[in-house]
Amino acid sequence: MNRRQFLAGLGGAAAVGGGYAGVRLADLRPYDPELPSGETPRERIIAAARHRYVADHRAVTRVRMTRDSAGDSGYDAARYRQHHEHSRREHTHVFTTRRRPAGRVPHPFPGLLGLFHWNGVGRGELPATSVIHLTDGAIRTSWDAPTPDGVSARPKFGDDGTYATHSPRSSGMFGEFVRPHRTAWRETDDGTYEVSTRDGYAQVVTLARGIERLHGDCRVVVSLDDAGRLARVVDDRTMTLADAERGRGGDERAERTVGYRVVTEFDRYGTATAPRPAGELNPDTRTHLASAFYDLRRY
Repeated sequence: MNRRQFLAGLGGAAAVGGGYAGVRLADLRPYDPELPSGETPRERIIAAARHRYVADHRAVTRVRMTRDSAGDSGYDAARYRQHHEHSRREHTHVFTTRRRPAGRVPHPFPGLLGLFHWNGVGRGELPATSVIHLTDGAIRTSWDAPTPDGVSARPKFGDDGTYATHSPRSSGMFGEFVRPHRTAWRETDDGTYEVSTRDGYAQVVTLARGIERLHGDCRVVVSLDDAGRLARVVDDRTMTLADAERGRGGDERAERTVGYRVVTEFDRYGTATAPRPAGELNPDTRTHLASAFYDLRRY
């Protein structure tokens, strides 16, 4: 091989390698998920839940307090919006708490990110919003973000926005809307699928407290769209817990019953994007390089 051939080959390899790296760093990936299918109710819901993990989509959860033995109830408590853009491996999470009960009650959001938000919000600071944007190599967070005007509004970072490198192996922070493989499902006359036993309910949802706290009227109802994808999950949850606020200085065994209706709707399958929140975060060069390294190592 002469020098010209060697240099031409080296240039071609650099172009190919650089092009590959550019695609990876731009988070562009092949994307063609198959539609879910199944024969039994359980198989259909499992397939729909799996499809959600590989298809771009948006999920919007609205939480309503339906019961509170320690005070008022019947109000809209919180909202959670997730943009899952699998084709670019990006997620945007927007948690907003509008109103919350007094004292300590279990958080209604899925995953650790929801727990962080719920535990960090004080009753005198409402409404309060947290925004989290994740890629393979980076996580951007803001725990004091402005509350968006609506579910379609672009989120913004607050003054405490931070940027950090993020390993894709820690993706367990997101949480589950429904865990359908753990129990049997009953198909109802209107084409929905239901779990209404106490033990079955405890297997299907992600709980912040144990099964021993659940009431017998808990249930989960799942609706699929015409393509067999998740369209709606309704989680009616009632539980009894020790009320630390009421028990302080008196009866330490004081109990409190709270109820939630947690409704999640899924849409924009195949078209959803994970909007990068407005506002600039300026990581240093080392953090930028570490983020790029995680992106490249993933593939």
